[in-house]
Amino acid sequence: MEINPKDTCLFIPKGLSKFKNELFERIGRHIQDKGGDVIRHGDVGALAKLPDSVTPIVGAMPEIKHLYAEWKTRNRKWIYWDRGYARRVFATWLPRGENGGYYRYHVNAFQMQEIRDLPDDRWNKLLPGNKVDTRPIEVKPWSKGGKHIVLAEAPPGYAGLHGVEGWTEETIARLRELTDRPIVRRRKDELDRPLSRDIKDAHCLVAHGSITAVESVVLGCPVFVTTESAAALVGQTDISLIESPIYPERQQWLNSLAYSQFNEAELVDGTLWNLLR
Repeated sequence: MEINPKDTCLFIPKGLSKFKNELFERIGRHIQDKGGDVIRHGDVGALAKLPDSVTPIVGAMPEIKHLYAEWKTRNRKWIYWDRGYARRVFATWLPRGENGGYYRYHVNAFQMQEIRDLPDDRWNKLLPGNKVDTRPIEVKPWSKGGKHIVLAEAPPGYAGLHGVEGWTEETIARLRELTDRPIVRRRKDELDRPLSRDIKDAHCLVAHGSITAVESVVLGCPVFVTTESAAALVGQTDISLIESPIYPERQQWLNSLAYSQFNEAELVDGTLWNLLR
């Protein structure tokens, strides 16, 4: 699904941090240089009025969830951006990136929805350390025979965007019906407790669409997630099978993740438009 930047419009919401606002202003100028457009100051009305010939580029904003629903219903093309899968800068349990880290971009989806037959060059570039974080990324062997279940809660902002406000408690109740394994609840704000500690000797991790599930797979812990998660491609999506995690080969999945995320230089040098699918 080829995207021409001249046919896009970047939506910059209100309330961004100085760092992120400056980043997307730079991206916006690149898009305008290519003939595209930018909507600033979180003007949702202007976003809603874009003709279908223009592809909006949008992020995780609950205030436009009604537009996501409308676009999906009528198969309108849109591009979603968010923090990347590996070598991000903020709120990650894999080694971090430098110069702003990586951002993921997807067409008509919040996360990667298919494994493609791709080389490992981009993934291999993520593995070594850098000036910000000298640790290499280590893909751990699958852990089997664990005892407890780690549940990554759906925080309010995420739950509101995806319309799953009751997911955490409903999922815990369902797990109580299916298994007597201990459940370790993991909140997004518990950044002082490493993910590696929670998943050590874990049977699996359960999440809705948290990137924690992607990181869990890299760290060798099997997952149960919804189909919106990129980790669904290497995990289970039917919670009734909670006693039967899967342990698939991951290299092509890792390659595909790397081809779905871009650093700032790649957002403005044409790499994004060449690889975006």
